[in-house]
Amino acid sequence: MRTFRQSTTRLTALGAAALLGLGGLGISALATATPASAAPVNQYFAFHGPTGFSAVAVSSDWAASAATVHSGSNFTFTSQPNTTVVPQTASGVTVLSISNNVQYYPIPPGTTYVSAVASGPVSFTPLGGGAATTTPLVITYCPTASSPGCTAHAPYTNFLGDTPAPYLQIGTGSAVFPAGGSLTTPGVTVTLTGQAGGTTANWTQTEFDTSTSVDLGTGTPLAVKVVGYPYAGPVPANASATALPLLSPPPTLASVDVAGSATVSAVLPNSGPVTGGTQVKVIGTFLQNPTAVTFGSTPASDVIPLTADSLLATAPPGAAGTVNVIVTTATSGSPSSPADQFTYTNGPIVTGVSPNAGPPSGGTTVVITGQQLAGATAVHFGSATATITANSGTSITAVAPAGTGIVDVTVTAGGQTSTTSQQDRFSYNTGYWLAANDGDVFSFGNAPFYGSAGGTPLNAPVVGISTTPDGAGYWLVASDGGVFAYGDARFFGSTGGHTLNSPMVGIAATPDGFGYWLVAADGGVFSYGDAQFFGSTGSIHLNKPVVGISASPGGNGYWMAASDGGIFAFGNAPFKGSLVGTAIRTGVIGIASSSTGQGYWMATADGGVFNEGDAAPFGSKSGLLLNKPMAGIAASSASGYWLVGRDGGIFNYGVPFYGSAATFQLNIPIVGMAAVG
Repeated sequence: MRTFRQSTTRLTALGAAALLGLGGLGISALATATPASAAPVNQYFAFHGPTGFSAVAVSSDWAASAATVHSGSNFTFTSQPNTTVVPQTASGVTVLSISNNVQYYPIPPGTTYVSAVASGPVSFTPLGGGAATTTPLVITYCPTASSPGCTAHAPYTNFLGDTPAPYLQIGTGSAVFPAGGSLTTPGVTVTLTGQAGGTTANWTQTEFDTSTSVDLGTGTPLAVKVVGYPYAGPVPANASATALPLLSPPPTLASVDVAGSATVSAVLPNSGPVTGGTQVKVIGTFLQNPTAVTFGSTPASDVIPLTADSLLATAPPGAAGTVNVIVTTATSGSPSSPADQFTYTNGPIVTGVSPNAGPPSGGTTVVITGQQLAGATAVHFGSATATITANSGTSITAVAPAGTGIVDVTVTAGGQTSTTSQQDRFSYNTGYWLAANDGDVFSFGNAPFYGSAGGTPLNAPVVGISTTPDGAGYWLVASDGGVFAYGDARFFGSTGGHTLNSPMVGIAATPDGFGYWLVAADGGVFSYGDAQFFGSTGSIHLNKPVVGISASPGGNGYWMAASDGGIFAFGNAPFKGSLVGTAIRTGVIGIASSSTGQGYWMATADGGVFNEGDAAPFGSKSGLLLNKPMAGIAASSASGYWLVGRDGGIFNYGVPFYGSAATFQLNIPIVGMAAVG
């Protein structure tokens, strides 16, 4: 805790204006700038003394040179010159002079410091006129807290933390400015380099110091040193309030998005008719603010940004053959690669297989959807031939042959075979995975084990698991929002290392496997990859905490379930009912949606299952004695569901039983499950 001298003690009773030295000069003289592109930001600073806290509001204006820059590029934050008259009195106290005014600005994470240049010197004209004097503005870059000349103070106990190094301090130096004179401080241009693509560089002020000489009526000058820290505000009516809320993170004065190089990692679907008109989802990284999307050299139409990593575009007409889909943004263009290829064809096109999993013995009836499918002469699951039972221009019904692993479903018609894609995959790896609190993963049936966090020290316990659409990987999520990816599951981001209002409770993957949503107990939703944000309850008071999330089949919405059975539907996920007002013996612990997206099941801790919409009832354990409470529910891509207990016990309804961990004598409870089949 900072120690305040007696002079500070005596002056705190005079109020914040006197402490600040004088009408906010301590901050605004250096921080105020009003370029046309900037908007003033009101920020509050609080001070502590033995009589309590005081606070003051000031307006600060900084402008960024650009809204977005490419990683590796320089950008600037700039203020403008400001002129202020040094007050002669404040709160009835005679002001003699001010000096040593210093502001502290942390260098934003993901950037490196280049330079800071003043637009001129500090200029002072004394009261009554006379020759102006000039002194240099003192700018010091502090790469570490102990760097020479660096004077950021240890904060008051309730402050959010030290001014983090590296930081920039800007001050008027030791020059003394008598009251009544006119003080002009120059503008400052700070140049930084954006290093980490995908970050936002926020310019903030975390502290200020000012020295004031006053006369309390004794005829003897009294030196007062004041240190101020950001405060949530507003300033109370009584500026000498003895109690204020805790200090807070500083507001953002200006910001710049640092974008990485655009890349394209998938085009879905990756083939279409030569006549064009196919709406495709382009997935990659740093695709925000697209200025053009081209198929070969031909521009696409109807480009619709979805997330920072995905967009929609309509394919133009093209000649039969393969082209690269290139995305150009305000800062970069994606390089061509095999992942961005789109094939124009007069042959069959497969865009979906449902269900997309079945047992190795075969016999699963699947519906293949797409375009130009009429007159199909063959359907293959990998190299094995399927039996066609129905055929039209947009769909084929076929019976899967026996097989193993994950295969592409291809259609042959008119002598041409469909281009393989991530949308035509069928998995014979039917089974499920159980996730334990310590990150261990247990696989059953034909579901492969791809890895786990078991045995790895975790910052927070694992709370959920979700699988990729083809069952070739899975994600784990911890209560702090940390995400662990295994198999072909890609890491798209997490909240690990960030402060959350509520712990994470679940994860749901997008149907194409190129993104996921995390949900917190307060209903806050965090979206990554091509997962779009459709809304949350993070700012709404809930009767009971949220316990799970489930995505709609098309990925254009999701449901969240609360422990009292409340359902919150967002995007195109339809609300089909809830348990609010229904007497349930134990709380809801999870939710799973039907394959059509027109219904869902909710499971309770005692094994009860409640169905809404077209989600059919297959059974439950309600009313029966359980060894441990239920921990999760997973639905089949065809029909039915599994329940898992915290001891790893599995209860199957309308779906096969592949095994359980109930006999493993687990030291750590199971927290969730994911399934393929």
